Amino acid sequence: MEIDLGVKVKLTPEKAVVIGKTAVISDLHIGYEEALRRVGVYIPSSQMKEIKVELEKLLGRGIKKLVVAGDLKHEFGGNLPQEWKEIEEFVEFVTSRAELIVLRGNHDNFLKTILSKYGVDLVESYDAGIEILHGHVYREVKRAVMGHEHPSVKVRVRGVLYNYPCFLKVSDFIVLPAFSPLSSGSDVLTMDSFLSPILRKFNPEISEIYAVCEGVYYLGRVSELKKLQRYS
Repeated sequence: MEIDLGVKVKLTPEKAVVIGKTAVISDLHIGYEEALRRVGVYIPSSQMKEIKVELEKLLGRGIKKLVVAGDLKHEFGGNLPQEWKEIEEFVEFVTSRAELIVLRGNHDNFLKTILSKYGVDLVESYDAGIEILHGHVYREVKRAVMGHEHPSVKVRVRGVLYNYPCFLKVSDFIVLPAFSPLSSGSDVLTMDSFLSPILRKFNPEISEIYAVCEGVYYLGRVSELKKLQRYS
């Protein structure tokens, strides 16, 4: 699925945006399982294995540069042991195949300590012909690819409710779904406003939804889908 924002932006089933030979992903939240265990929720550490499967498919598209648009890690207050180990694993996996650019997200406190071992900088934004940023801090920008929102869409079909990660097109902004396989996402059909201060001037109802389910499928505007769901 391709969108023209002045540059051609391709939406892929791996929950990435591809611009030329540059791929952009966001919100991996590495270390999430350990953070859950520390509050008494015990799940197996499976996220990194699934991330690498999707990365293998994505980088196999001839990608030369991977941009992580923020929230590579999960824990705010430090670097958990799982984060340290798995971020090293992630960096080594990617840099053996492509150049890696990492942008700062609101969860990425202390991430620079881990990345410095590999000579990878932690930067605020990146220009790939269109601005790429996380989206948690206000910036004057007319168009961008960004993360932070974790968009998903709940669709009811014959009484069964399905939840799909999705891209959002909001004016000249593309919002990425979370790359984390453990993120169920925030349902765009029930949101009152955006999390990102960059997007808060927009009514979520104008957002165009591109759902991810093996492929990428255009579902229409939020306002249109709400009407359809009301009568389904």
